[in-house]
Order: sequence, then structure tokens, then C-alpha cells
Amino acid sequence: MLGVCVYFLINNNFVLTGLFIVLIWISDLLDGFFARMRNEISELGKLIDPLADKIVIITLVIILLLKGIIPEYFVIIIISRDIIILLGGLYLKYRKNIILQSNWIGKITVFSIGFTLILSIFNFASKIGQFGNYFFYHCEITELLYIIMLFISIVLTFLSLFSYFQRFKETK
Repeated sequence: MLGVCVYFLINNNFVLTGLFIVLIWISDLLDGFFARMRNEISELGKLIDPLADKIVIITLVIILLLKGIIPEYFVIIIISRDIIILLGGLYLKYRKNIILQSNWIGKITVFSIGFTLILSIFNFASKIGQFGNYFFYHCEITELLYIIMLFISIVLTFLSLFSYFQRFKETK
């Protein structure tokens, strides 16, 4: 689904891009829900699911940055967080044979980042009139929501990074 989402994003079809981001989001939530419900949580799943989230987010933020839709500082913060968590996770896996599962603050952060990305696309598309005249005339609301979510995502990013750092220290 990420490939299709990227295709639509590159070709400036922001409506379908937003739809596919929502589908990626829902499939990720359902995958985790059913794995827990059926008690099928595996060590491999603990590695692959967060890695897939990171690949999706990093791919989308880079393209959105290149298109001038999101600010550079946001991309740097998001990618830095993901790299730090990935390196810490690899260290624990290969030095201690421990795989830390995503925690609630990490999941909320990823959700928040995803919502911010959707709002950034919606905000940009409404400014260029892709959603019709109604949203074009009301783009101040989408811009305000986007700015609020951008701030919330940054705060949650630092909180989740701190949380993972605490968990990392506890395993040493």
C-alpha cells in the first residue's frame, strides 16, 4: 500500500494519498489488534511492525519535505527519533537478546505523526483548491489544526524518545 500511496503523492493526487495513508493506518491497527486478540505476538512481529511504521513515516515525510508541504525541522525530529530508537533496539537485540515492544506513548506518537501528515496534505491540497471551493475558503481552519497537530506531534516525539531511553536504561 505504501507504493500506491507514494505514487499518488508524487503525482499530486492528495485525496487518494490521504485515503491510502488512512488505509495503511487502519491495517496497522487491525494487525496489532488481531495479533494480541489471538495471542499471536512473536519476536519477529515485535521487530517488523515498528520497522514498517518507521519505513512508512520516513518515506512520507521525505516526499512531503521535497514537495514543500512540511517543514524541514519536523522531518529532522521525526527521522532522528526513529533512527535513535532503531539503533537502541538493534543494540538490545544483539547485545542482550532483548526486543522491546512498542509502548503506549510510542503508539500514540506514531498515530499523532500520521494524523499530522494527513492534515499537512489536507492543508496543502485545500490551499491549492484540490478539495473544491468550500475548503479553499476555509483553509485557515485546516491550517490551524495542522499547526496544532504539528506541535503535539513534536512534543509526543520527545516524550516517546525519553520513554524509550528510560526503558533502554532499565535493561542495561
